[in-house]
Amino acid sequence: MGFADYYKWLKRDWAKAGLILSIFLLIFLFVFVIQVDEVVFLILLQTPLYMLHQAEEYVFPGGFGKFFNTKIFMLDSEDKPLDQNFIFFVNILLIWIILPLFGLLSLKDYTFGLWIPYFSFFAGIAHILLAIRAKKLYNPGLIVSLFVNIPVGLYSIVFLVNKGILKNFFLNSHFAIGLAVNGILPILGVALLRRYRSKEAKELDAI
Repeated sequence: MGFADYYKWLKRDWAKAGLILSIFLLIFLFVFVIQVDEVVFLILLQTPLYMLHQAEEYVFPGGFGKFFNTKIFMLDSEDKPLDQNFIFFVNILLIWIILPLFGLLSLKDYTFGLWIPYFSFFAGIAHILLAIRAKKLYNPGLIVSLFVNIPVGLYSIVFLVNKGILKNFFLNSHFAIGLAVNGILPILGVALLRRYRSKEAKELDAI
């Protein structure tokens, strides 16, 4: 298999690979990291837990793209404008690259990674808001959000506050960064929707 073949495989099965990778990372963190530095452990822990979140969104049961297109954008299309390309690049960039990068930088200075538990917490809250918006009891990612991302993110933040690493739960820049990173995603979604509708309008005009 050449590089192009590996890329095609990753683009197709990244969420499945992430599920396997999350299990390895969880074992590694609990065996080697938690005893050394609990703060770094909690920061790094958010990445494999979010990979579990991605597995619910895109593997078991999957269908987050379809849910977003049909229930949030209220379109007939199930695979556009939130398509495979957008889902792949956003998730890989944010969860596979940015989160672990800043988590590893926290080995040098906790400040680099203190926004990550906030991100995980707010990402979980976002799925509750999506359920309310869609008037559905369930959306892909909600279960892990309720039972993993929100409680673990909240515990991590409270732990950091109790240790004095965060001076205040709300009044700090890390709260704002975690919220802002989550805020970027719906902004990108709106941009996708506008581009999709603009393209549709042009195609209709051309007929």
